[in-house]
Amino acid sequence: MNDEALGPLFRLPDDPHYLWLFGAAVTVLAIAVLLVGLVRGRLPTALLLPAFLLPVGAFSLAFLFLLEESKSVAFCGSCHETMSPLVAALEQDDGLIAPTHWRRGAVSHAAACYQCHSGYGIWGAVGAKRAGVMHMVRTITGDYQLPIQAKRFDNASCLGCHAEAVPFREVEEHHDPDVQQELLSGASSCAGECHEAAHPEEALWGVGGPPASAGGR
Repeated sequence: MNDEALGPLFRLPDDPHYLWLFGAAVTVLAIAVLLVGLVRGRLPTALLLPAFLLPVGAFSLAFLFLLEESKSVAFCGSCHETMSPLVAALEQDDGLIAPTHWRRGAVSHAAACYQCHSGYGIWGAVGAKRAGVMHMVRTITGDYQLPIQAKRFDNASCLGCHAEAVPFREVEEHHDPDVQQELLSGASSCAGECHEAAHPEEALWGVGGPPASAGGR
């Protein structure tokens, strides 16, 4: 059942951001400065610096807006061949980590992919956005292979939410110093080792699914 049918209680409130307004304002100013140059035949000396800085500022703000929008699940799923099966699999009740968190509302439905893959802290966010840009480049150029080979999941992403959670702290194994060291060093992973994998393996093969030679996995 979709959110519209459930009623307004089950629809998230709007979360607007106005970065695009700043970008539009800077763009208008840049156009105005350039029009002055066209009409006069040359730009006044006082406008030479703004003529250079305003387009750069407009481009920078547009790029920031793109990075902000790229955090959305819808944006990730728009990469049809590679990412759309992973987004569709979030609705499956298969006990895997990503669908379980999604179905329980433990992650934001607006930015679940980014929330789990961004790591922890400011450098985690920087790394996630850098990786996202490279994902777009590889998708556009076709420079990727299936199945998608994900790096070992960053345990810090899990600990950012779970480290202070009562159920996590009550697990006796988590108190073992050796287990703690393995998790903190990255020698072992929460996802796919201690717990279920994050995503179903067949979704990693893209929209075509695994080939027959892969044994129908």
